[in-house]
Amino acid sequence: MALERIGFIGLGNMGGPMAANLVKAGYSVICYDIAGTEERAPKGAEIAASATQIAGGADFVVISVDKQNSVESIAQEIAEANNRTVSIVIDTSTIGSHTARAAEARLREVDVTYIDSPVAGGSGSTGVGHAAAKSAALTFIVAGPTTAVEQVRPVMEAMGRQVFHVGEEPGQAQAIKLINNFVFSASLIAVSEAMVYGLNQNLDMKSILEVLNVSSGQNVATSYVFPTLIEPETYDVGATIEILAKDVSVYANEVWNGNSPNAVGALVNKICTDMEKEMPGADWSRMYPFIRDGGEG
Repeated sequence: MALERIGFIGLGNMGGPMAANLVKAGYSVICYDIAGTEERAPKGAEIAASATQIAGGADFVVISVDKQNSVESIAQEIAEANNRTVSIVIDTSTIGSHTARAAEARLREVDVTYIDSPVAGGSGSTGVGHAAAKSAALTFIVAGPTTAVEQVRPVMEAMGRQVFHVGEEPGQAQAIKLINNFVFSASLIAVSEAMVYGLNQNLDMKSILEVLNVSSGQNVATSYVFPTLIEPETYDVGATIEILAKDVSVYANEVWNGNSPNAVGALVNKICTDMEKEMPGADWSRMYPFIRDGGEG
């Protein structure tokens, strides 16, 4: 039986390697990116001129964009497309629960199933962000109807190592992704502060990391980010502070509106926002030198 034809919208830091992995897995892929498709599309993929063309030329569509209003616009364009062939949309963007529910409602009006499926980078040796996307080591956090999720599971498994079906309601997967990104951001900031303290005690970074990584303080910042990106001073995770700050801001806003405890969340949000203002366009792994050099003040 022939594999489904996949439309892919958004070929940036995450979407580009994800689409390439679908091509490698043998899927027929048609791509579109508003920032320029031809130069971003993986070899072997077909080029589309719009999301409308994707909607009329694919069985399933994968979305990978970084803004809430982009998802809203894409959902609207798919819904309005004539000669629509797509039956399921897999949205891997991190956009928050409110936007996911709105996109699902709009697509449901035209009998297109929306699957809320943000992705998380791996941990440890699998890397984070772009590295995990490139090596097909992503984790898919999925919320949507069970039948549809099982139908597209092979597509997700071509791009990732784990698929967690966490619920049927749109927004549930977004909630877990926001939790993950907040906890990661808090860990990155905490380890950065602790590292400055340790170095001020005439310890070296390598020794601190060796102990933390076999102790209760171990986390992805100590096991991957610091030894791979910060200690060698490459700072090349490939994603900017704007992306991390956006995710933490969406989390903080949803927690605030839900009347949940947010003392730590508010502080992490402030630090990420401050770094975005002070170091626009910087790789988010530069959080450590930002804190080391007094950015928190």
